[in-house]
Amino acid sequence: MKLIKFTAAALLALSSIAANAGLLKIDGGITATIPTSNDFRTFVGTTEYNFGGNLQANQSGELALTFNFLAEEAGAVNTFTSGSGTINNTNLKSSFSYTGSYAEGDLINFGFTTDRLPALLNFVLNGSNVIGDGVVSFAIALDTTYKGVAYDAILFFDDVGGVNDDDNHDDLLIGVKAVQVPESSAFILMMLGLAGLVGARRRKLS
Repeated sequence: MKLIKFTAAALLALSSIAANAGLLKIDGGITATIPTSNDFRTFVGTTEYNFGGNLQANQSGELALTFNFLAEEAGAVNTFTSGSGTINNTNLKSSFSYTGSYAEGDLINFGFTTDRLPALLNFVLNGSNVIGDGVVSFAIALDTTYKGVAYDAILFFDDVGGVNDDDNHDDLLIGVKAVQVPESSAFILMMLGLAGLVGARRRKLS
């Protein structure tokens, strides 16, 4: 019985590790130090983020994504959207989940908007992120923490504050957690393997 319990626990642990390892990646952009003017940099478990890149799936399959409100520093109403879910810095400081099918390299579906009047567009979509002053954009940190809680990615939104853009990307922070939904065939194989171990154990005892 101890062998069965240990084997089951090991299989579950291995499947969990495989399901969550490296599910997200960044395409493009440049690595930059999080500026000291970013109000929340001391809460983030890294000193660097990617500036101007876009967030992609790193594996093919079903991804269950949870988006969490972390922080905001803005006089404008800034909104994060993915699918039909929405988070903003006024009355929707919450979280929501979205599940979708992705191939490796597919863009994660999300965007930011602001009611501020920037020099150019008042929104940015993942896939059309940009680098430069006076533009609405976001930065990304992968596999880090915020106030000790682990996230697969943290998104740092910049809403172009004022005439001179501060580019410190602290106007709305969103934490992303990703879990790969097991394929039914893989789950069945895992269960068959466990059943085989149970059967072998019983034959040995009889």
